[in-house]
Amino acid sequence: MPSQPQFQRYATVVFAAAFPLFAHGATVLESRTLTLVSVAILVLAIVLRPLTEGRPWAWIAAPLAVLAIAALWRLDAVGLVLFLPPIAVNVFLAWVFGHTLVRGGQPLIERLVRLLQPAGAPPEPAVLRYAGQLTRLWTVLFIMLAAVNLALAACTTPGGLLESAGLHPPVSVSREAWSLFANVINYAIVAAFFALEYAYRRRRFPDRPYRNFVDFLRRAAAAAPGLAATFRAAPPATIEVPVEHPAFAGHFPGRPLLPGVLLLERVVEEGERLAGASIKILEIPRVKFLAPLSPGDRATIRLRHEPGTLHFEVFRGMQRVALGLFRIEIEKRPG
Repeated sequence: MPSQPQFQRYATVVFAAAFPLFAHGATVLESRTLTLVSVAILVLAIVLRPLTEGRPWAWIAAPLAVLAIAALWRLDAVGLVLFLPPIAVNVFLAWVFGHTLVRGGQPLIERLVRLLQPAGAPPEPAVLRYAGQLTRLWTVLFIMLAAVNLALAACTTPGGLLESAGLHPPVSVSREAWSLFANVINYAIVAAFFALEYAYRRRRFPDRPYRNFVDFLRRAAAAAPGLAATFRAAPPATIEVPVEHPAFAGHFPGRPLLPGVLLLERVVEEGERLAGASIKILEIPRVKFLAPLSPGDRATIRLRHEPGTLHFEVFRGMQRVALGLFRIEIEKRPG
């Protein structure tokens, strides 16, 4: 019998998968009632799990969503809501993949590769390069799908986005054609890309740590919480620069400043506290010291741990005094 968290996860997946089917049926059948059911399923897919976890924002969002749906129902405009999810989902996924490509970040699929890799067996450089390229491809795909969905929603008649705003679309797309792409073809393209990429990957990198497609999905699902954790920064840690420290005698006489190496040692200590294990520093590819810390100063360290890397920023008040990243390896404790 599934546990409560598993039930919540399965229920969310079921509602998310059911929404495009109900939305397409509502559009083809021109059913106002089925449209309302579709929107209700969408809301449940978003807030069900946060509600059961007691998240405050979900308890605020749920009644607001009900009021918004009721208002749209009275205005006979509830169908407008169906245009938004295919656009919003693709924009969100483009951001999820794309924002990990910024300078100094770790591509999303590289994070997954490191989580799937057996302990003590670092991924091959070729696999990591491929993971970065694949992250870019997924980003481009979701941007293109979002653009196509937006264009079709704008040109749909009757009741498309442009028509609802009192504008005349340059071309006319039927609601059935829009819905077929938004609620069926859109997700079929994503599934086909996923399957074809997996087949190519198995041929190019046959020695991956999963046996087959089902085993890959199982391992990826198990790694999902760890992958999600890479998007969350640890709570900031406060440090106080000691008024007296032997290093201040030579760094520098008459104007004591905290040496950068001592600040980095403190960052590593916080990283070990976050990881709950010792950290081995493999490389320090980027460090910038932007302002000095003096005896008696108070600063905060903000960390973000990703598989194989530790990002850090140090602030004194609102002023950033240092930033950088370490390439790391978590040293497992014996036993």
